[in-house]
Amino acid sequence: MYSIQKASDLSQIPSSSIRYYEKIKLVPTLKRNIQGIRIFDDKDIEILRLIKCFRRLGMPIEDIRGNISNINLEYENIDTNSILLQHKKSLEEQILILNSYIDEIENKIIK
Repeated sequence: MYSIQKASDLSQIPSSSIRYYEKIKLVPTLKRNIQGIRIFDDKDIEILRLIKCFRRLGMPIEDIRGNISNINLEYENIDTNSILLQHKKSLEEQILILNSYIDEIENKIIK
């Protein structure tokens, strides 16, 4: 079991962010010791690392929340590849939309 500071070190996420993730229910309910202090196990650290990875890749919080919920339900079978492929598809769609906006702007610019 790890303290929030050790979990922060292991996951490379500031402890303030971990508290925020708990507050917005991004991370599953964290265990607490008899004094009410958060305690983390290896599963919690792995989930925090996934959250960090997903955030770094630009995944919206709501998508992360859904993916983390699915991971918690089926923890033995984490399929990050399908999550990442789905996110990649979403980003590619966004790129197409943004490129169409750029094209439209370029056509409207007086040359």
